[in-house]
Amino acid sequence: MKRAHPPPDLDAYLTAVQRWMPGAALCLRGKFPEGFEGTMTWKTHQKPMRYLVEEKKHLRHLDVRVVVEQLLRRRKEARPEYQRDRILLLAPHIRAEQATVLETAQIDYVDLAGNAHLQLPRFFVHVEGRRPPKEVVRAPRRPNKGWVKTVMALLVRPDLVTVPYRILAEQAGVALGTVAGCINDLTARGLLHHMKDVRHITNREALVALWVQAYVEALRPRLKERWFQIRAETKQEIHERLGAILREQGVPWGLTGADAAEQRKRFFRAEETEIYVPPHALEDRTTQKVLVAQPAARGGNLLVIEPPGPLATVVNATQGPPLAPELLIYAELRYRGTEQALEAAEMLLPQVLNDGTH
Repeated sequence: MKRAHPPPDLDAYLTAVQRWMPGAALCLRGKFPEGFEGTMTWKTHQKPMRYLVEEKKHLRHLDVRVVVEQLLRRRKEARPEYQRDRILLLAPHIRAEQATVLETAQIDYVDLAGNAHLQLPRFFVHVEGRRPPKEVVRAPRRPNKGWVKTVMALLVRPDLVTVPYRILAEQAGVALGTVAGCINDLTARGLLHHMKDVRHITNREALVALWVQAYVEALRPRLKERWFQIRAETKQEIHERLGAILREQGVPWGLTGADAAEQRKRFFRAEETEIYVPPHALEDRTTQKVLVAQPAARGGNLLVIEPPGPLATVVNATQGPPLAPELLIYAELRYRGTEQALEAAEMLLPQVLNDGTH
């Protein structure tokens, strides 16, 4: 995807890099790999070193795992002479947990707060724990609950980008005014483009990165939860009971998290089953008796989560348990945050980025 904006002013970053690499030079014009801001070269006693350079002005509010997937894929798709170059990520501030992910992916970074990780043959720099100056971290307003629900609908159902606001509001489960505000915000961020009466998302990857972090921080902690302990021998038995009971009631639901990921690609299994379902659906004592379930104050093997929007659930699935959209399965794995869950999320991520039809 060609960049629609001119090369950015990266002088401040260059100064930060030259603190460790005197004489390093940025090239922002010319024949560099598609999708990167440019290249950085540094002449050493051994041989010239070259980085593929990318700036993320609002990295603090992005899911860094999506950013990593994006950068690694761009390098893989670059011309052969660039495919062995290291990647250098520039940002106003890189959080400690983001830095860890970048280092694991062997992506170097420098931020304006003074944090850096540069690893080349016979050369290594690592600085962490520096906090950003207040004036550096200015960014667009943090997405709120309504924004998260609206963007979720756009990512799960790309066809909704072109429909009237009223229909989008119904599908997202938000007020009409929320949709208008969200569309204006996405346009201001450069993630949504208008041409005559047609709208389209300009960068799905960037929008997914922004949305997942917003879901984890702004919406998911506010969703109602309820734990149950179900007496059952297998996961399949739990799924079948839930399906039968909720289908009879006509209640929409969807398997999410580890169980849904395991259904998709056999990623990993967890002790708990997580589902999206309206909170009231399993409150009836008769329903609990048929399900062979008891409410659990702490823990259990079934976690009921309030659906984050109408598109998270399915009514009357006919074959197997209904699965939440892959975008939400990924987001729940990220929210769980265990090592296994994060590994499964990374395996699912390419499908989330490349397939907007689920």
